[in-house]
Amino acid sequence: MIKMNNFTKVNILVLMLLIPVFIMYAYSYRTSIRVLQQNIQDSQMSRLSFLFKQLDDNVNQLSMMAHVLLKDPNVKEFRDLDLYGDEINFLKIVQIISQKLNLQSVANTFSNSIVVYAPRIQKAIGQYSLVSYDAQDLYGHADPNWRYDRETGQFILYAFDPINENNLAANAGLIAKVSFKSDNIVKMLDNYHSEGTGETFLFRPGDRMIVKSGDNLDFIDQIADQFGKGKLAEQGNATVDIEGSSYLINYLKSNELGWYLVDYVPLQDILSPITTNRKFFYLFLGVMLFVSLMISYILYQNIRIPIKDLIRSVQQLKKGNYSTRIRVKGDNEFTFLILKFNEMAGEIENLIGKVYAEEIRSREATLKQLQSQINPHFLYNCLAFMKSMAVLEEKESIVAMAVNLSKYYRYTTRNERQLVTVREEMELVRHYLAIQNLQMKRLSIHIEIPPSMLDLPIPRLLIQPVVENAIIHGIESDPDAGRIVIRGEQVEGENRITVEDDGPGMSDEERLALSKKINLPLTDEIGCGLWNVHQRLKYQFDPESGLVFEASQPSGLKVILHWK
Repeated sequence: MIKMNNFTKVNILVLMLLIPVFIMYAYSYRTSIRVLQQNIQDSQMSRLSFLFKQLDDNVNQLSMMAHVLLKDPNVKEFRDLDLYGDEINFLKIVQIISQKLNLQSVANTFSNSIVVYAPRIQKAIGQYSLVSYDAQDLYGHADPNWRYDRETGQFILYAFDPINENNLAANAGLIAKVSFKSDNIVKMLDNYHSEGTGETFLFRPGDRMIVKSGDNLDFIDQIADQFGKGKLAEQGNATVDIEGSSYLINYLKSNELGWYLVDYVPLQDILSPITTNRKFFYLFLGVMLFVSLMISYILYQNIRIPIKDLIRSVQQLKKGNYSTRIRVKGDNEFTFLILKFNEMAGEIENLIGKVYAEEIRSREATLKQLQSQINPHFLYNCLAFMKSMAVLEEKESIVAMAVNLSKYYRYTTRNERQLVTVREEMELVRHYLAIQNLQMKRLSIHIEIPPSMLDLPIPRLLIQPVVENAIIHGIESDPDAGRIVIRGEQVEGENRITVEDDGPGMSDEERLALSKKINLPLTDEIGCGLWNVHQRLKYQFDPESGLVFEASQPSGLKVILHWK
């Protein structure tokens, strides 16, 4: 057998030339992608940091404004005013504070709203005048940290004076409320993305998102869902795949709002020049591979295929397929060799066919002879037994005989499948022994076949003839005999089934003579049953298989069927 042909060697040589080129390019491509991706990440993080600083500076300025207002002398004076005292002074203080609130509001980039509450007098001043004082709303929502109100779309912060009264709105002397709408952040995001690639949004894990105008909320939901699954650090980056596309994500957590500012960039758009070059390289590599394979294919068609056909046909002849022929293709150096091979195969097929056909006919005739020998004589005895039992009105014996006899003949008369299992053959033996035991009333039967042997394939009617031989020649001739032992075993890869009786047995000379006879051609002097079993074992398995005869202790004969 040729382990490596010329066609394989040529293909391996081509691959040996192309694989290093591919490996070097793959390494260069991955390095370029990694460097470019890192540059993109650094650039995006730098731009995101700038936006992040703008956002936090504006929010921090609003936070500081709320705390500074509470220290203003006019605001402190408002805290101690009595509406039923000097009303003119009260209105004057309200006007001054409103003007200051308005000036403070316009000083910040974000459009915002400022309200100062005086819980003691239950009054509140806005940027233009007094506003309604809702104590229940104030006490229920006053929080020193920025929170987002879904209904109004605003971020809200409360400042308390004195500072140690945080979260105790009812006990605070002054409370300042600063709020700004999320539209300010949307406008900032719109300005941030007036140029450049990628998108940016603000979100809080498990909560809503703030995106720039015109963004696809469903798509950003997918980004946030994949990105926000785990616990997020203060800042970092990640890569997610959505709908077959990869996105590079950078994020920073706002120190003031506690929300995450997230920027994502589609890697395919940025890496497209490198991807295009990769496609051209693969195309070039594919063309080189195609040309190389075409050269290899031409060699394969003109050299390898004829040699391969010859090798395969020789192997088929070796396996016994003598009808194999090689179809002549074209006219080249191999044509003469192929024609001569076909002539040789034809002559061999004719010779082998004649011998094989003769052997098959002989084998089938022998099997039919065995069945015809078993069936009539055995059937006559069984019918005679049933007649006798009918006279004696032994219905149970008749039923038992009929059942076992029907199953016995159903098995023995079926020829469509020549190979059966040991399990099936032993069922036949049990039916046969049951029939014999009904007639003799003195059989002691012991069957011991290991489960590992029950599914082994053997020729049909292989064990029963041996058992029948033990009954007829071993037990029937001796009134004191009646023990039948059938054992199976597997020893060193060999399968053995032993049939043993306690009849008169045979001498050493008789056993030796019988062993020689079953290896000779079949004659009238040789018993057909044992000879047939022996020959079929040799034919089905190997020449070393067959029957072995040994003496049984204390008396009787032991017949061993063995095969591998």
